[in-house]
Formats: sequence, C-alpha cells, structure tokens
Amino acid sequence: MDNLKVGNFIKSLRKEKNMTQKELAKKIGLTDKAISKWERGLSFPDITILNSLAEIFDVDVSEILNGEKGTNKISNEDIEEKIKEAVEKVTLKKEKKEKRIRLFKNISGIISSVIFVIFFIIQCGYLFFLKPKGYEYISDLLFYIINEIIIILLGITFFTLINLKKNFIKNIIVSCFIILFSIINMAFMINNGFENKCIVEFSKDFSNELVLKKNNKTGMLTYYKNTKILFTKDKEILDDEVDGKIKTSWLNNEICTITYENNKGDLKVFVATYGGDASQGYYYVSNALLGNWKNFSQYGEEINFIIDDKGITVKKGENSELFEVEDIKQYGVTAIVLYKNDIPRYIIGLNEDCILDSKTDLIKKGGTIILTEVSMEKSKLNVLECISNKDGDLENYNIVNVKENDYEIENGILYISYDGKNVIKVPGDFDDNIKFDEGKYRVSEEKTFFVKYNNGYEELIFSDNMGISWETIELGKTSVQTIQFINKDIGFLLEFKDVAMGIAFGDIKKTEDGGRTWNVVFNGIGNTDDKVFSRGSDIKFINENLGFLTMPNTGGELSELYITKDGGISFTKLELEQTQEDKEIYDYYNLPKEENGELILEVGQGSDR
Repeated sequence: MDNLKVGNFIKSLRKEKNMTQKELAKKIGLTDKAISKWERGLSFPDITILNSLAEIFDVDVSEILNGEKGTNKISNEDIEEKIKEAVEKVTLKKEKKEKRIRLFKNISGIISSVIFVIFFIIQCGYLFFLKPKGYEYISDLLFYIINEIIIILLGITFFTLINLKKNFIKNIIVSCFIILFSIINMAFMINNGFENKCIVEFSKDFSNELVLKKNNKTGMLTYYKNTKILFTKDKEILDDEVDGKIKTSWLNNEICTITYENNKGDLKVFVATYGGDASQGYYYVSNALLGNWKNFSQYGEEINFIIDDKGITVKKGENSELFEVEDIKQYGVTAIVLYKNDIPRYIIGLNEDCILDSKTDLIKKGGTIILTEVSMEKSKLNVLECISNKDGDLENYNIVNVKENDYEIENGILYISYDGKNVIKVPGDFDDNIKFDEGKYRVSEEKTFFVKYNNGYEELIFSDNMGISWETIELGKTSVQTIQFINKDIGFLLEFKDVAMGIAFGDIKKTEDGGRTWNVVFNGIGNTDDKVFSRGSDIKFINENLGFLTMPNTGGELSELYITKDGGISFTKLELEQTQEDKEIYDYYNLPKEENGELILEVGQGSDR
C-alpha cells in the first residue's frame, strides 16, 4: 500500500468537503498535526478511525486504503493486513529518518569537536607560549572571535554527542553556561577589541603580509615587522600621530609604502621591506644605485636620476632637484626615501631583478628600480633602468659613459676618460649645459685642461699626470678665445678684453710653467697705437716658435693669415702663391692643420660666394 497515495487521497477528499485540517481533526477527535502527517504519508490512520473517515467523506474504507475511488471492496481481514503493512512502512521510514538525523548529529559533533580542539590549542598556544614572547594576533578582535568560536563549538559538541533528552535540567544548565560565557566574551571584545584599527594586507603573490595597528584614541601607528599568518611581533611605533586615512601601496612583492598625514597636517611616509639579498648583509642602497637611471613615465614625461658623490639628482622633464646624503633615509636593504626640508618627496625601491655584485655591492646589469612620488593620491610607479655601461668588471664601473680622450658632464660633475673605459672626475662644479669649444679644452695623457668661466673670471683647470692631481689658475676678467699647449709646460692663449665693431682688443700670452703664469708676447696687428685682432681671430702654434694667426673680417667675406717664427712676438702677413684666377675666387684662409707631418691649409671662398 502506498502511504503517500493514501495521504493525497485523504487530502483531496477533505478539500472536496471544503474542510480544513483543524475541522477534520475536530470531527474525529484528533489534532490537526495528525491530519498533516497522514496527508504527507508520515503516518497512517488507525483502523478505528478509518470507518469515521469513510463516513465523513462518503466513501468506502477500501477506497481509502487503495487511495482512489471505485475500487473493489475488501474484507475486514484484508483491511487489517493493509493497515498493518502501512504502519510498518511508516515505522520503517521513521526509523530511517531518525537514523539519518543521528548520523548527521554524530558527524556534526565529531567535526565540531575536532575544530574545537584545533582552536582551543591555538588559543592555549597563544596565551601560554606566544604571548609571553611578544606575539600578538594580527587583529585584536581575533582573540575574542576565536573565544566565541570555541564556546559555540563546545555547545554544538555537547548537544550532538551527549544525549540529554531525558534530562531537561542539565540541558538548561549547559545552555545557561554557554550563554553566560558568550556574553562575558562579547563584553570584553566590545571593551578591548576595538581599541585599535587594524590594517592587514598581502602582496600580490601573497608571499608577504603587512600588519598595521592604529590606536583609535591616540592616533599612534604601529608597524609589525615579523608576521606569520595569524600572529605578529617585533613592533615599531611610528613617531607621529595619524590624522585621517592611511594609504598603503605595494611597489612590488617585497616593498610596501605607508603614507599618511600627522595631526599637524605634515605628509609622512614609512616603507615596509621584506626582501633583499641576504648573502650581502647590510649595504647602502644609494651606493648600490651609483649611475645614471632613466625611463619614460606612463604619461610620456621623461624621468631620470643620477647618483654620485653629490647625492641623488632627480630630473622630471625640465625640473631638476638634488637630494644630498643627509636628505636620504634607508629602509631595510631595498628602499630609500628622498626628503627635502623634512618633507618626503620620492621613494626608490629595488625590484626583484636587482642582483648585487659580490665585490662592489653595485647592482648588476639588467636590474630595474621603481621610482614614485610621495602623496596621498594613487601611486604612479615608474620603472627605471641604468643607462651607464655595466659590461665587464664592476670594480672599474663608471657612473657615466665617456669616449676616449673626451669628456661628459652629468649632475654638475665633469668626467674625463683617456681610454674610453676608466673615468676620472674633474674637481669643481660644472653646468650640465656647458659645451666646451674646441680651443678651450683638451684631454690627453700629456696635458689635460679646461677653461671655465666662473663669476666674471676665466679659470684654467689642468692636470699633468692624467687626472691624479689638478690645479686651478685664475686668468682674470677676460674672454679666452683659444688656449693651446705645445707640451705640458709651454702654451699660448688668445684673449679678448674688449670687442667693438668687429674688432677686438686683447693679447697673445705665453706660459713656460704649464699655465701657472702667463706673459703677454703680442697684442694685435697694426701700428704702434692701434693694434687689434679681428672678432673671429684664432691662433695655432706648431711648435714653440712657429705659429699662425687668422684675421677674418666682420662679414666673413675674406680672411688674412699671419705667421710668426719667434714664438708670437711678431707676426707677418702670409702671402700665398696663387694665380690671378685663384685670387679672384679664394680669399678666406683658415688655420693650417697637421696631417702626416705636413701642414695643410684650407682656402675658402668666404661668405660672399
């Protein structure tokens, strides 16, 4: 017999009579719950009730037992057999359901007890082992949350694994204790758990965890250096009281910046570092970054900086700013912050591809860094790479690249090189925009010199020992046009003291002590009272006695060439052997050049041709 079919049949008969479950129950002296169980097939009417149901619904008992109208009548013996069968079926179904419930409760109880043990061990481990060693939970609320979980799990375990159905008083007592412990725990959590605002963040690859706690009363911010999943220790209290929001930004998986404003409105920054080359021990990041670094930002603006003895110079577009050693603060071994007037301006962090040279502590070729400005706005990360030449041994590493017997100026420092590999610094400050004219410098093993203009005076800076030592000589308030050394001791210079209307008044001077002292040997072409040079005049000495002087006119249409054979004391106009036709075409004479031991003179047509 199908109990569910019988139940549905009783339900349909009841509805045909427009009766509710309560009304039907009242007629037969039962509760509406009994009627509900019949209709859901969870129980079966007693044989004494079947007759009453049949009378109420105007059907035969056999129709109720078969669950449909029009069925054949059955004997009383068969009715009893069918009722017995239905009751057994309901009983079996009930037993299966109760078995499933018991199994579920047992499994729930076992799981709850296992989780309870785990959290209980965690809490005991924290209270008796970790807390005495200075560990804290990453969030103050966690202690009380775990307590609440333990209380709830203990209650679930108790009521699922221990049968107290027949002991109502014990159930009440256990329930009261659980509620009491929960209330006490909640009270402590409200009183102590919200004292600090906790910030917990992970790096992109979840390899490192940042934990900060801000005291809601004092505003003091605490950073925890050593964090292991739920627990943290080695705290560092930052100096300032935080006012407003705290901005965190991961530069990479090993560097996280914390930016905030203190109660005075000053911008502050702290850098949490987790990485670094442990094999190198502690090292200075600014020293590791020696060189010239460059990129183009995501907004198209060129950004670069150079690190040298002066410090770090950051250039963004046309703007340049120098940060000296005292303006640099290091965090760990992977990050530095650049300050100006105690205000943080830039953060520089080493990327994971930065590998240190074991001998020099310099970053090897291929390493990149991140540069970002300090602000409360969203961080704009700029990746820079070193454009200095890092091929070969870094013990001979040069901050800038300089060609053989040439110079470069970077960050106000003049660098020279005699072999295109090793670089030497020239003492003094030099404007990055300076370009020395050909006649005002030379880089050679015998004599290296530069003519520099400094506060109205011309200075000669020179070295006779390949940059080991340098001397600076003041040449006076004059304009040096050309300076030339025959050897390390003997040299000549052409200087102008005044220029007007295309002519210049000045001198040719000579030195015999390497440039330390200069004596006038000639002061221009002309008669005794009117000796001048041309505004475009230049000199060239082949040796101590033989030299040349050009005298081009103002418009550049022609140029005269003069020669001296007595070391510049006197000059004679040089007349070249030319045909009349050549004289009509070529009238501009340049200084001669030495090629393969011969003097070569270039003759031009001038600007009027």
